[in-house]
Amino acid sequence: MSKRRRQSRTRRLGDVGITSETERASKDFWHGPGGLPVTPSKVQITEDAAAVIRSLGEPPLTGQEEVAEHYFDAVYQRSVTLASALAAAAELVGDDEDDSTV
Repeated sequence: MSKRRRQSRTRRLGDVGITSETERASKDFWHGPGGLPVTPSKVQITEDAAAVIRSLGEPPLTGQEEVAEHYFDAVYQRSVTLASALAAAAELVGDDEDDSTV
């Protein structure tokens, strides 16, 4: 018995003209009609990284709340440090005088 070889689905779709639509979509994505985005406002670096999280209450880890808060605070502080370094590299760190904050 001989096996009949089927054409792959991509080959069949390619015959219908889908490739040109794909190429057009790719071109629109990479070379879109819009220009560069508007420069964002200046950002303020927070002094208390975990203020919002602490306002939600203690972590629901029975018997481990104190240790969990310590590690959560460390993670929040590290994220603020990294975000502020990125903002400083992009010259987006604002002063207290800047009214537009993100």
